[in-house]
Amino acid sequence: MKVVVFVKATASSEAGKLPSEKLMADMGKFNEELVAAGIMKTGDGLKPSSQGVRIRFSGSNRTVTDGPFAETKELVAGFWIWEVGSVQEAIEWVKRCPNPMPEDSEIEIRPCYGIEDFAEFDPTGEFAAKEKELAATIENMSADEAEIRHMMHQWSRALESKDVEGLVKDYAPDAVLFDAIPPYKVVGAENIRQVWANCLPYFPDQFKSEHRDIQVHVVGDTAFAYCLHHFIPTPPDHPCGQTWMRVTVGYRKLHGNWKVVHEHISVPFNPMNSQAWFIADPNKIDMPDYGAGSCASNG
Repeated sequence: MKVVVFVKATASSEAGKLPSEKLMADMGKFNEELVAAGIMKTGDGLKPSSQGVRIRFSGSNRTVTDGPFAETKELVAGFWIWEVGSVQEAIEWVKRCPNPMPEDSEIEIRPCYGIEDFAEFDPTGEFAAKEKELAATIENMSADEAEIRHMMHQWSRALESKDVEGLVKDYAPDAVLFDAIPPYKVVGAENIRQVWANCLPYFPDQFKSEHRDIQVHVVGDTAFAYCLHHFIPTPPDHPCGQTWMRVTVGYRKLHGNWKVVHEHISVPFNPMNSQAWFIADPNKIDMPDYGAGSCASNG
């Protein structure tokens, strides 16, 4: 069974007091024992709540409150995730743990729900299969892949806010863009920036940017990603939202950071009439009837 082991906050941890050298060594040794026993999956210390925020949900409203938070006894200063045979086994391990704080402290053990706990609500096993697939994706994802996926996510957020600087901040200075719109080739991050500056005024005031089916491959200091992308505009009939686009992005790690060196965006075209062949439904792999001669575009 999987359990989360919470190290509860104290006045010292909330004050930002770091552990002594001896405590660091003792906790390091304890963590080594957990890893050697195959129990520890991950763990981290948390900064004081003065550096945290809380988001309160009330219907459709979201209220953000900055820390610090007064209820020290209810706060968490660190955590582990363990895979154990029982809660009792977790208890025995916690008893062996050095006191994580200079003063009296408390550690809490909470079992996690497992897929089996939801079996009666998942009679077909579809939910369980998806959860296992997601867990396998997370387990097999490298830190480099996670960083690139996060870059793509941040790019989408910059696009939605029409933040031109944010759109090009991860591009190499000599990056090359093969765009879906003219000109077919743009060289240099500054020139790509200008393309967006010229284009964004024609976008609606509100829209979402969505990637799907992202695949990332990393070999050494080189990587590429490919996916589909589209805009979800308001109003929905805006021209920018009428097709999905194919995206391929090449990356290189330069001075320790991943940078975009090439980006290629396209939609298919019907060679019988040279018209764009829109991807209205990415789950449907369709094509023109080439035998019909000069046939109409589906867009």
